[in-house]
Amino acid sequence: MNEKAHKKQIIKFGFYGLLKNLRFFEPYMIIFFTMSGLSLFHVGLLYSIREIIVYIFEIPSGVIADRYGKKTELYACFIFYIISFIIFFFGTSFFVFAIAMFFFALGEAFRSGTHKSMIMAYLDHEDMKDSKSKVYGTTRSYSLIGSTIMSLISIVFVLYLPEIKYLFLIAIIPYTLDLFLIMSYPQSLNERQDSNFNLKEFIKHNVESIKYAFSHWKVTGLLLNASSYQAGFKSIKDYIQPLIVSMALGVLVFDSFNQEEHSKIYIGVIYAVIYLVSAYASKQAHKVEKLGSPKKIVQFMWLLSGGLLIILSAFTESIFVVFIVFLFLYVFLNIRRPLMVERLGNAVEKDKRASMLSVEAQTTSLLVALFAPLIGYIADHSMSLLFTLVGIAMITIFFASSIFTKRQNA
Repeated sequence: MNEKAHKKQIIKFGFYGLLKNLRFFEPYMIIFFTMSGLSLFHVGLLYSIREIIVYIFEIPSGVIADRYGKKTELYACFIFYIISFIIFFFGTSFFVFAIAMFFFALGEAFRSGTHKSMIMAYLDHEDMKDSKSKVYGTTRSYSLIGSTIMSLISIVFVLYLPEIKYLFLIAIIPYTLDLFLIMSYPQSLNERQDSNFNLKEFIKHNVESIKYAFSHWKVTGLLLNASSYQAGFKSIKDYIQPLIVSMALGVLVFDSFNQEEHSKIYIGVIYAVIYLVSAYASKQAHKVEKLGSPKKIVQFMWLLSGGLLIILSAFTESIFVVFIVFLFLYVFLNIRRPLMVERLGNAVEKDKRASMLSVEAQTTSLLVALFAPLIGYIADHSMSLLFTLVGIAMITIFFASSIFTKRQNA
């Protein structure tokens, strides 16, 4: 394949992420739930339901991708997402939202790991093995640009639409476009190994994936490192929304909008800046390796992230501190993620990549499912306490992993 064709396909990989991240409701998700009468504890339960479903279906989805076709699985994924958006729009109670979360979680489970493994497969097919972190960082930057666009456009939508729930209907448009984009991918990336579903073989491959993940110490360590950091980030990232809404904003820039509307504007702008800076960080992530080994870089991010959260706990009323802390947390994640994907991709066998990335996502889901209701409960009582506890946990993991690494090398 010539260079022009390579570039075209990589751009397609990028636009997949851009369209996928046009979730116009995302900056206002917790606000939507609280305006619907839910407490943060109930929000935590919904997040827990989402992660439990992802946990249950994560490894099976990876097996389906590896054995029955990656493109086929992504078709199903976007159909599940669209169903969930429709239910969220019509929902008014915790029970209905739980059903919507079920379908949303199916979309998450069927998506995670699958597209990354398609990128890796493409690079292998075209003998571009040394470009994994660079290409993945570039495509991830497209995703974050999509998030930036989403954040800015969502401000207009949330101010002028009758209700926040209409953001779910609008999100159906880019998700439908993404479905058609996946259809345009080369059929070779489907990598379908079986034409008929065999339950016995399916279960066998599932068990083999789990055994493989936890019988190779290097793979196990990478999976736990990646999943626990992802879980910590996912558990707290959306609490920027109630933080800003609860603030007594000192500066109201637009005379024609009240304080509540200004809160929505600030949330959208903050998310846009965070995603824009994160996009640059993701694209440049491969260059960070010049500062030291990827292993040490990702390890020190535990310490830096924990320290930032403890600082935030003392300044939850400052919009400037909230913005800076969350900006750095997103930057750390988007530098760390491409490095971890490359390390994991290089550590496992080619035909098990989608399954291993699914095991990682499943472990992340299990951790979030366990802690999301507790985090919501603590947030209902004290945001400062929430960030203090998560910060201490991250710093503890840093020191524990450092001691473990030293003993291994001794």
